[in-house]
Amino acid sequence: MAMEKQHILKDTHNHSVTALGYHPTRREILAGFEDGVIKAWESDSGKLSQCVQEHAGWITDFLFWADEKLLLSASNDGTILCWSAGGTVLDRITFGYPIYKMTLNVRRHHLICGFNAAVKLFDLDENKESGHFIKMKGAHVAREHTDIVRCIVCHENRVYTAGYDRKFMIYDTITYPGTKGLNVLYSNHNAHDAGINCMIMVKDSENNTWILTGSFDKTVKIWSPDGQLTHKLDGFMSAITSICYCKPSKTVWVGSGTSYASLYDPKSGENVSDFIGTFQSEGEQTLKYHLQLLCFCPEFNQVVASSSRRQLFVWKYNTSGCITALKCKHAVESLTYTQKVPILIFSGGSDGMLNKWERLQTNTFMYSKESFLYSEAQAKLAAMLKIKNKRTESDASGHGYQSASRQHTMNKSFLPPGKNRRHANVALLRTMFVESLDLLVATCEDSNIYVWGFDDEAATVLQRMQPSTSENLVQKYFILLSPQSQLLPKNGTGQFEEHDSVTNRVAGFICKNVLQGHNSCVTSVIVVGREAGYDRAYLVSGGWDRRLLIWDLAAGTLHDFFRSSTPELAPEAQELACDGIIIDMAYCPKRNEFAYASSDKMVYIRTFSPVGSEMTLVNTLQGHEGEITQVRWNHLTDKWVTASEDGTLRIWSEDGMNCDQILNVHGTVSALCIDQTNGCMVAGVQDVIKVYESEQYKLVQTNVGHTDAVRCIIHIPERAQYVSSSWDMTIQIWNAYKKPVPRKKVQLDENKPKTFIFPPGGTISDTMSE
Repeated sequence: MAMEKQHILKDTHNHSVTALGYHPTRREILAGFEDGVIKAWESDSGKLSQCVQEHAGWITDFLFWADEKLLLSASNDGTILCWSAGGTVLDRITFGYPIYKMTLNVRRHHLICGFNAAVKLFDLDENKESGHFIKMKGAHVAREHTDIVRCIVCHENRVYTAGYDRKFMIYDTITYPGTKGLNVLYSNHNAHDAGINCMIMVKDSENNTWILTGSFDKTVKIWSPDGQLTHKLDGFMSAITSICYCKPSKTVWVGSGTSYASLYDPKSGENVSDFIGTFQSEGEQTLKYHLQLLCFCPEFNQVVASSSRRQLFVWKYNTSGCITALKCKHAVESLTYTQKVPILIFSGGSDGMLNKWERLQTNTFMYSKESFLYSEAQAKLAAMLKIKNKRTESDASGHGYQSASRQHTMNKSFLPPGKNRRHANVALLRTMFVESLDLLVATCEDSNIYVWGFDDEAATVLQRMQPSTSENLVQKYFILLSPQSQLLPKNGTGQFEEHDSVTNRVAGFICKNVLQGHNSCVTSVIVVGREAGYDRAYLVSGGWDRRLLIWDLAAGTLHDFFRSSTPELAPEAQELACDGIIIDMAYCPKRNEFAYASSDKMVYIRTFSPVGSEMTLVNTLQGHEGEITQVRWNHLTDKWVTASEDGTLRIWSEDGMNCDQILNVHGTVSALCIDQTNGCMVAGVQDVIKVYESEQYKLVQTNVGHTDAVRCIIHIPERAQYVSSSWDMTIQIWNAYKKPVPRKKVQLDENKPKTFIFPPGGTISDTMSE
């Protein structure tokens, strides 16, 4: 859902652009120039379709009269021309003095024009009984302005005007029988510190209405319908040249002497440019030109802008475009999110840092960011190693005790990596948020698994407090209290709102534990918990050392490890789960099986068991010609899905015995996600995201926006969004694919008259409606 650049129309004319407009019937973009020339381009192709010169001066404004399908053009030569759909002049209305603005009040059947120090209201005459399309006689003149009236908008029965005299006026249209006029409701003689040269009305999907004014004083002001100032937008580089409201993206575009438009949310008044990808790259370029006029064409979902070099830029709304782009300082390797309110997104970067992203309440574009440093995780690791070394010295002196079972599991391969095993790279390759324990698990290239969670020290302090403790502190740390605590409120429910508890639960994340046991990069993890029938949450991890470790996640200890039952293998080889490194892993709750992809071009499916020696091999998936990068279980279709560097997706039967389908995606698949709503397969193919539906396996959606390889994709069904991370150092958020609603077949009654509705290019058999 983004505005993406569609056309760049160069060398439009040898004079400057003075007005922009559009012709919905002809599907054309219009531009008026200083010498009175009007040019039209096809909105879809950008091809020049018409060039006329009927005015003798600057073109000041365009207006489309939808009911009569007429185009009106105004000029400072003192004329308004009415153009037919064929591009010919039907009417020439002469005033003798410049017209600077036109608008229609459809509700009152009026045309309102802005002149020098005057606003005039005319009755419409579509039958030309008076000789013109507007009745020149009997026009009402409002003379409250003292300079050029450049801005007029209408809303219901009100008319809003502004001009170079800095005045902002609100009129009420008089509709007494036999009379018409403009009655002043509100007047602000100093709405800006300089002349007002642009104004628009914004009405969002929630029926909120605002009036926005832009001025030479380098500010934009947002007013309520009754004239009250709600927001002031400043900090622009130069005078405001134009503003427009892009309804599909719900953003206000402001032109102010730069090569890009500043994007604002009208409801909160916040600058959201940094979170929308339309101008993110262009804002960093050298200013070779600056945008001047802006115009939104609602019928085409396009924004047209003119530049100081007499160029026209056209942006087109793309439903598959990026909604929000979050910038990071390093490549982003992994993503996960919390399902509880508020929904939080966690990302792991190539620098070893975790970032928490939370969408602000004020708008849907901006996200707050909180970082969890890799140095904090390393400090926790150093503290754990120090304690472990002390225990080792104590055991060596005979003062410690270690059980036989513990000695058995702690063979050499389980020792934590020493200085000679440290990796230079610290990228967080996989992240997972465990809802049942409120723990964030991150696997790292340095062979460790870092576990982040809520700070328990707050709970210790809170338990020592008396019942008379401040209710604010109790509410803040409510999640840490036991149900029997005397600090809980006795209001019948005994609970605070879940929203408050969850918000504070994640606010104080610290590194709680470091799981040490792997000898190389840890690439994948799965969690098998109580929902699968076990008494605790088990974490299974795999990586480059080809071993599978089973952890007790709540206790933070190693529970067991995979061991082959083949007696002829050497003890070291019995711990290897495959012939190549483990790249990815997925769990199937229905069959209590997990699959892991290996660089040996195979996927191994094993039964999960807390006892490593009981992880029996059920099946192997073979057929890919390259390394298998991703494996997923599709719970909606009960099938395994694998992706590979060979440029294919393979769909396997539930038991893994058969390959049901092979999809050629034309590129290496580096990320894969299953849509939790409709079972679609969302694949990151190099820098493009492709969505395939799970019935006919057709490509149904393509998302383009990343500039480097996509590394991870997650689906947030609560928001109907896909979130992707990439090596281009961005996290991008997209609208999830929605299946089209099938049309209901209507049983026609033979005794009733029938009406057939044909789709474009359709036949009577395509669709029938009673």
